[in-house]
Amino acid sequence: MVSLALVLSLAVLVPQDVDEKSSPFDGLRWSGDQPEVQVDGTWYEPVAIDGVDVEEILTLADTWSPGREKRFAEDLVPILMRLEWKGDRVVDLDLRSLEDGSAVRIEGVEMTRSKREALRASRNTRESSGARRPSPPTSISREDARADIEAFGAGLKDQFAYLGLGEVDLDRELAQIREGIDGGQVDILELRLELHRLLMRFGDGHAQVRSNLPLGQRGDKYLPFLLVEAEGGVVAVLPDRSALVEPAAPFVRSIDGKTMDEWIELARPYIANGSPQLVRRRALGDMREIDRVRRVLGEETGAPLKVTFSTEDGSETVERELELSSRRPTYGDWPRSQSELLEGDIGYLRIAQMNGDVDSLHEAMEEFVDTEGLIVDVRGNGGGTRELLLALGGYLIGPKEPAVVGNIAQYRLSERFDEDHLEARYMHRPDWDGWNDRQREAIEAAAATFKPEWQPVGEFSEWHYLVMDRTGHPAEYFYDLPVVVLSDSGCFSATDIFLGAVELLPRVTLLGAASSGGSARSQSFRLPKTGFEVRCASMASFRPDGRLYDGRGIEVDVEVLPAPEDFLRAGGDAQLKAALESF
Repeated sequence: MVSLALVLSLAVLVPQDVDEKSSPFDGLRWSGDQPEVQVDGTWYEPVAIDGVDVEEILTLADTWSPGREKRFAEDLVPILMRLEWKGDRVVDLDLRSLEDGSAVRIEGVEMTRSKREALRASRNTRESSGARRPSPPTSISREDARADIEAFGAGLKDQFAYLGLGEVDLDRELAQIREGIDGGQVDILELRLELHRLLMRFGDGHAQVRSNLPLGQRGDKYLPFLLVEAEGGVVAVLPDRSALVEPAAPFVRSIDGKTMDEWIELARPYIANGSPQLVRRRALGDMREIDRVRRVLGEETGAPLKVTFSTEDGSETVERELELSSRRPTYGDWPRSQSELLEGDIGYLRIAQMNGDVDSLHEAMEEFVDTEGLIVDVRGNGGGTRELLLALGGYLIGPKEPAVVGNIAQYRLSERFDEDHLEARYMHRPDWDGWNDRQREAIEAAAATFKPEWQPVGEFSEWHYLVMDRTGHPAEYFYDLPVVVLSDSGCFSATDIFLGAVELLPRVTLLGAASSGGSARSQSFRLPKTGFEVRCASMASFRPDGRLYDGRGIEVDVEVLPAPEDFLRAGGDAQLKAALESF
């Protein structure tokens, strides 16, 4: 049970204007151990609450008896506070459609006690009537497994834009998986891993095969620190970002006798075959679940870590044995900063999420109208929507300057996709009647020189274009001074598009580290026997110079890597300092 001390500590963390016993959801049900939520009469898969990843919420809920179903329904606010949620009576929900897998964002959803009580009453009614959903099976018959393998291949051929990317022979690979099935029963998680590893080889950064069964086991433990990439190598930071684990020798050279490069290579088959920075970042993040990783490798779980630390030049080393943690460490938004006016009369626009909050952008830009320069910080921004790109572009393009094409793409033709399949990405065909003359000229110029480095294989739509131009917003003005955009490997998806578009503007400099690389119009389908959710790109997405977004990332003009101390709350910020010195 949850201890009295823990309950009291949680109560202290909850702000006075947030009801501890509240929820934003009208309904809650479970598919295996994954929640599905009802908002405004529609059911969704929840992805994030005010930017807090639902998987992190569920992981913490698992550590409290009686587990995730009760705690997610009844103790959502205390869990959010433990994950450093700032707290408000209204939240923004990132959701996934159960119909087509598309991303949905609903802003300003009220957290109320009545919603939470309705969830609690519904759960109690189900339990008292014996209607609780049974645990999902952990194995299926060989025939059912082979049926799902066929459905997996058919779904990819129908919807996957990057099916011909790389040197993967899908039919041959699926045949080998089918032939490798022995006996009467097939372990569901083993099948999931086989299909997931195959999908990762195509290089789609959004792709994954998900199961309702957890990959770990109850009681699994985690790294007691965060692993981050700094100038000189990988460093270990305490989860609350108060200190480096080994300040005098901060660089992690090995864990359990394996170098960091060896760990990354072990993780590579389970990560999209994308850019080197994407693979490294995801591998370091996945290592948090060290017991699950050890189990896959056939090693002992629960044992203390043996970590070798060193100075940057390797002249001094420190060997430490560290106990594992019962809590999964979380990264959260980093840096934790807000838009403001900096010394030297430089505007600082912080965009931690591509969440469509254009009002805040306009308010910040109003404050920066008379500044001497502008810094736009999108570090750690994993993506979202494209509204902020278009809104900021309106300030950075002059009235007499041409509009700018930032993204050119095709989507795979499927009966599941409508003709406006890319409309949510603000992408349209050249003959769309919403373009103005400036934008049509930009599209014609881009199309005349566009030569994709890879030609999509199969039946695809016409080319679609994203155009950045002045928007006509009442607050908009022409910001004609230097702009520095801060980037790192945490930038992905819509943030890749943001970087790829603004880098084309004459007064913009990208500084920091390359982004991870990804642009997909990701969607999903489910396999009939196991219920696996297969997510994959439906859109082949290119930069105007013909390079793919996926697998590359956006390079920077000036590379500056963070110092180890830059990941601490009281630390510095080498990248921001370099940006300020550039003006």
